[in-house]
Amino acid sequence: MAFNENSRVKLPALLHLSRLGYRYTSEKELGSKSILDLDTNINKHIFYSKIKEFNPQIKPLEIDHYFAKIKIALDNDDLGREFYHMLSATSGIKLIDFEKIDQNDFFCTTELTCKNGEDEFRPDITLFVNGLPLAIIEVKKPNNKDGVLKERDRINIRFKNKKFRRFLNQSQILLFSNNMEYDNESIVPIQGAFYCTNAKTEAIFNCFREKTSKNEEGKPNFYKDFSYLTVLVLS
Repeated sequence: MAFNENSRVKLPALLHLSRLGYRYTSEKELGSKSILDLDTNINKHIFYSKIKEFNPQIKPLEIDHYFAKIKIALDNDDLGREFYHMLSATSGIKLIDFEKIDQNDFFCTTELTCKNGEDEFRPDITLFVNGLPLAIIEVKKPNNKDGVLKERDRINIRFKNKKFRRFLNQSQILLFSNNMEYDNESIVPIQGAFYCTNAKTEAIFNCFREKTSKNEEGKPNFYKDFSYLTVLVLS
């Protein structure tokens, strides 16, 4: 098997996602079997289906109006705050069932183009919850010394491009991995799995750590309180 990003990182990531409950859908299948809103990459077929399921009293015209409202919110220069409030609302129109996780629809795809005018980028993996693209995963080949750093530089360029705002405002988490063990000796992280959230200029990478006495040693209490990352897209 070839030693490249697909064989060493992307495929293992997709296999792990399948174990978590995500089904893989190719970009070709998205185009032929679903209705993909190219302005936002929201899968309208699944989105409309789940919003009807979660909100049985809602009328078709109300769904159309709410979808239009989401699209307007995604262009806001607010790092996705308004969209997040819509996503996490416990009253009004429900987009995600946080009480019964299995009632939600989870799927992932690869190399999905995010395009606005002439500007575009293609995340390695995109994760969808109820038709909404809520997470991006970028993978790099192992033992590529500058791979993660170059990926961070690329995401910083995207952060500054307002044409990408509508896509990044949906992303609740952005993940980066070269499928290697963490190098605790490096000041600047260059191997392992890292995550960040949306920003306007610069990605601040955080790393995943197992809760062990060694990792907890010397950390202030507030660090320990937030040592668990619970994100719906990784449920």
